[in-house]
Formats: sequence, C-alpha cells, structure tokens
Amino acid sequence: MNHPYCKSEAHTMKTMYTLCRYAAAFLLLLYGFAKLNGAQFTVLDSQLDRPMREVSGFWLTWYYFGYSLFYGNLIGLVQVSGGVLLMFRRTTLLATCILLGVVGNIILINIFYDIATGALLVACFIEACLLFIVWQHRQELLDVFWNMQNRVYPSRNQAAVPSLAGMTMRGMVIAVPALFTYFVANYNNRLPTPLDGRWKVTDVSGQATLPEVPTHIYFERNRARMAVFRYADSWETRHFEVRENEQTLGMWEQYLSKGEPLFEGTYRLADTTLELEGTWKTTPIHLKLEKLP
Repeated sequence: MNHPYCKSEAHTMKTMYTLCRYAAAFLLLLYGFAKLNGAQFTVLDSQLDRPMREVSGFWLTWYYFGYSLFYGNLIGLVQVSGGVLLMFRRTTLLATCILLGVVGNIILINIFYDIATGALLVACFIEACLLFIVWQHRQELLDVFWNMQNRVYPSRNQAAVPSLAGMTMRGMVIAVPALFTYFVANYNNRLPTPLDGRWKVTDVSGQATLPEVPTHIYFERNRARMAVFRYADSWETRHFEVRENEQTLGMWEQYLSKGEPLFEGTYRLADTTLELEGTWKTTPIHLKLEKLP
C-alpha cells in the first residue's frame, strides 16, 4: 500500500512539471512572437551611424540577428514552435531537448554581450523550467543516450580498456584540426609587421593629387599582407609587403595576387609617426601618417 506522503509528493511533482511546461511555453511564445511581429531585432538609426568599436554589445547583437530577416524570423519560429510543443504532453520531452541549447545560448549572449538584466533573468527562469522537465525524464534520457548506444552497431571490442588503434584515431581527429587551425591563425592569417595598425594620412607632398591618395591606411595585423585604403566614401582592399631589413614598403592593387603596383619606396617609423618616400604608381610622393589609437 502506497504511503499518503508518497502520493502527496508525486502530486506536487506532477503539478510543478505542468507549471514548468506552461510557464516556459508562455515566455517562449512571448519572445518568439516579439521577433515575428518586429518588436525585437530592430536597430535605431542613431546606432547604425556609429563606428563599430563604439557600439554596445546589446546593439551589436540586435544588429547581427536582425541583419537577416529570414534568420531573425527563424529564431522566432523555433521559440514559437517549441512553446507550442511544450503544451502537449507527448511532445514535451522533444521540445525540451531542442530548447535547452537554444535558451542556453541566449543566456550566454545575455551575459557576455551585456543584454538587459531582465532578459537574462527570464532566460534563466525558462532554462530552469526546462532542466526540471529533463530531470523528470532522466532515466529515459540515460537509456537513450548511454545505456542503449551499443545496440545499433555493437562494438567488436567489449574490453574495458580501449584499443590502441582506436585511441590513436581519436587523438588524430582531435590533434589535426587543432594544429591546422593554430597554423592558420598564427602563420597564415598573421604576419606581424612594424606598420600594423590604423594610420591617418596627415600630409601629402609631391606630384600625386589628393583624391588619388587615401585618407586612412590600415595595415591589418589579423590578415597577413592586407592593407585597406579608406577614401571619403569608399574602402578598398590592397596588398602590402614590408622588408624590415631594408625598411622598404610595397603596395599593390589586388590583395594576394598583387596586380598593378601602387606604391614602392622606403618608410621611416618614429613612435606614432610614419613617413613614406617613393613613387605612387609612377609619380614621386612623400606621405606623412599619424597612428590612431
């Protein structure tokens, strides 16, 4: 015979289970329809006119997710669909497994991009509801994701100690991407030079006309050999190479493929001042630049 206390506890857990389902569903539907109806991911014109380095994490996030109307609406549809599925007992676990990662990602965005505290608290509450639901299904999930995994394609080697070949393969699968991307980041994408940074052209002398010379030159540290020219209303990607031992600089029209030469000459670097002496295309020129912080 079941103890009355056990029946009471079971009833309480069932009530909490139902409350968590409907509370999470309501909040997800609220946020999902907000996206679909245009109440979220809209950016102020005053924010759009700010330089990227001055934009807060909140507006940067809003602009990113709102940049693609399709993607923003897709996020809203996932939240709405998940909220609807939570309201049906048969699809509750399915919805919870899908939404756990979605809401978890929202929590991380709220924390690290400094989104409003209220939004963070709501996301944490939804995640807590989903975790409570998952906990009630812990044995089912343990069976599906662990206990029954060897039934579809049984392993030939049932030994407790993994084979050397298997461990070697796993190690290679981890090591190759790690080493390759380290090489790309540090030896392909980056080739540091003393000129790396943001430079403003403050003086031009010689026969080259001002409209031909950019107002700013960016020697990109995180993209080897890329220089970006900034004009009054345009940005152009160029190729540059520095020969430190000779203190010479070359710049070409096409990034990587070079193309037509733009500048060839020497440079003189002193603190935050850079002077270039040489030819701009075929015209003698002297440039003075100031490094921006």
